[in-house]
Amino acid sequence: IMMSATTRRRSTNNIKKKLLCFAFLVVFFTFLAKLSRSHDHRGLAAAQFRAAEEEVQERITGGKDTNHLKKTFNNNDEGVAVEEGKEEEVKRPRIDDGDKIGGKCGLPYDLHSEYAGAVVGKWGENNILNSADECCRVCEATEGCNAFVFCGDRSNGCSGRKFGECWLKKQEPNGAMRVKMSEGMDVRWTSGALYTNEEFFSAQGEKRKEEEVRRKQRMKAGNVKAFFDVSIGSTVRGRIEFILYAEDCPNHVDAFRALLKNQGLNDDGYKGSHFYRILDKFIDQTGPVKSKGVERFDDDDYGLHSLKHDRFGLLSSANSGPNTNTGHFSIVVAPAPHLDTHYTIFGEVVSGEDIVWAINALDKTKPQPGVKAMIENCGEL
Repeated sequence: IMMSATTRRRSTNNIKKKLLCFAFLVVFFTFLAKLSRSHDHRGLAAAQFRAAEEEVQERITGGKDTNHLKKTFNNNDEGVAVEEGKEEEVKRPRIDDGDKIGGKCGLPYDLHSEYAGAVVGKWGENNILNSADECCRVCEATEGCNAFVFCGDRSNGCSGRKFGECWLKKQEPNGAMRVKMSEGMDVRWTSGALYTNEEFFSAQGEKRKEEEVRRKQRMKAGNVKAFFDVSIGSTVRGRIEFILYAEDCPNHVDAFRALLKNQGLNDDGYKGSHFYRILDKFIDQTGPVKSKGVERFDDDDYGLHSLKHDRFGLLSSANSGPNTNTGHFSIVVAPAPHLDTHYTIFGEVVSGEDIVWAINALDKTKPQPGVKAMIENCGEL
């Protein structure tokens, strides 16, 4: 019996040891599994981050492999491509390809777009080149140039300009702003820009700030919403809607509102008038029928000095000098900085952009006599 009890105790102790060993092994392998999963998650997170970075870069560069595009100019003014690895032969200073993203020469450009900006270097009519890529590289080699516009239509030219014209421009604060004068399938220009990574992200910040300022301008208390119902011959009919900056430009908005009425002011107003001065990709201008509805009134200082003719759709007064406004105005269809401080901006188009462009198209379609852009009706909303 004594031997049996001793045996039982030894057996029990062996079982306990085995259970402890098993428990230790379970804990050990559980720890290894957690460690492995943690490592996998970190690897996955790093992979996801790299993938996100690559996606951003792909969106910026258009998804193109740019390694084969490392070309530049030598001292030949017409430009000669240099194979990768032979950059030491190039003597003309240039922007480093590694510092540029979407604006690299050779990458897809903005087709059917005309960029704005101050002209630098030669005027386009004296700068005839063979391709947009060649135009881009001339821009790259020209001090102050960060954008270009090239006419690539051999058959028809571009808005009266010849095939091959290369216009070098400078956009502010940098080329990544990509400010456009016009775009659309009827625009024959090809445009591009040069900028660094830092300039790209800086431009995005500037654009967000600008849009917030514009949003606040549109939403100011006291602003007035108005409309023109327009017909063009017998084929086009539509409505243009405006926001009028009543709080900041009371002189102009008061006159505009008076001329919107059915009988106008002094039996004169916008109803029944037409857009009598139309300049392609510049302005659509109109005014009261008889030009006697309102007496001359003063400029509004805010609209004259604080607002800029920097985009499509702004309402800009027409005058013959300081404080000579009479209710005539233009809808600006492209940036026109030369108008700044000369003409008061007092509102903007918020709907009917297609009608504005249809009016502007009359300048280049040369319609038959009698085809006009008429203001059939107008009023406040």
